[in-house]
Amino acid sequence: MRRAVVGILQGWRDDTEEEEPGRQTELTHQLVTVAEAVTDVRAGREFENPEDGLVLRRRLLELFRGELVATWSRHEELRPDADEMVRTLEALETVQAALSPKWDERFAVDLAGPSGLELAVEVAHDFRSPLSSILFLADILREGGSGEVSELQERQLGLIYAAALSMVSMASDVVDLGQTGRRIADREPSQFSISEVMESVRGIVEPMAEAKGLSLAVRPPQGDVRQGDPEALRRVLLNLTTNAVKFTSEGFVEISARSQGPQRVQFSVRDTGPGIREGIQQGLYRPFRPFQGRSGFHFSGTGLGLTIARKLVRAMEGELDFETQKNLGTRFHFTIPLPRVDGF
Repeated sequence: MRRAVVGILQGWRDDTEEEEPGRQTELTHQLVTVAEAVTDVRAGREFENPEDGLVLRRRLLELFRGELVATWSRHEELRPDADEMVRTLEALETVQAALSPKWDERFAVDLAGPSGLELAVEVAHDFRSPLSSILFLADILREGGSGEVSELQERQLGLIYAAALSMVSMASDVVDLGQTGRRIADREPSQFSISEVMESVRGIVEPMAEAKGLSLAVRPPQGDVRQGDPEALRRVLLNLTTNAVKFTSEGFVEISARSQGPQRVQFSVRDTGPGIREGIQQGLYRPFRPFQGRSGFHFSGTGLGLTIARKLVRAMEGELDFETQKNLGTRFHFTIPLPRVDGF
């Protein structure tokens, strides 16, 4: 718990401008208050919950939860046993409930008002951290972190992982809906390995593929080290790969990248699913569209995933396109400028 607080404070020290020392002091005080509340609840003690500053403390609680799970994931030696992990997560839920008074009374009114999208984004943001905890715990259990699991239990945990991954992706899509292009345009390009980005996507999606009996292949390009935005690229590939696995019943999903000279790279995600029905293709990138039912190919009722993916690709100066054929599969592809780094 202390390591998570220190990690957040270090990030603030790196990001906060020097002319805002008072603001950073207040944030630090509120963060420590939130962390102490979780500690008190976990130990069976009551905690003080002032009526003011609830929105800020809710945000800090989600930040703390995310950093805590990330710390457990990165540092195995700091990871508590299963019982302690569950107690900590239950304490987080208790504190979150205490910081959300009368939420149900104002939700419907606010959602229908002029700030409805902002409220939807806030709700999605609050969903994302606990869902990420479910992903982490399911993966730990599948790997035998809390004892040996049977073949049936492993398949069941794979289904839990897949469901949580879909919900995390949906929450992330809502959060990004109104800000993706602007945020990408403001980021400075950095040096990164394409193969590492692709392998990280494989690591996230592979439990979902294994649960369905699908093979998941990754084919990186020549000239692996490039200059660009690795987080935007990872998000697009993760979105496309998750969709491909979700709607493919047998066969494989392939993530590939092909160098097109020293300046550009083409990426594609190919599956052996049923293909995209002709009636759906025209409105595929609409952010909100009618649900298509269970027969035949569909993404989700909202269509947010592909909308966000196309926004990200366009922000990286590319265009997302697809090829599909009934009963033979679908291939999404895009080409973006990623200059090769000298010496690699």
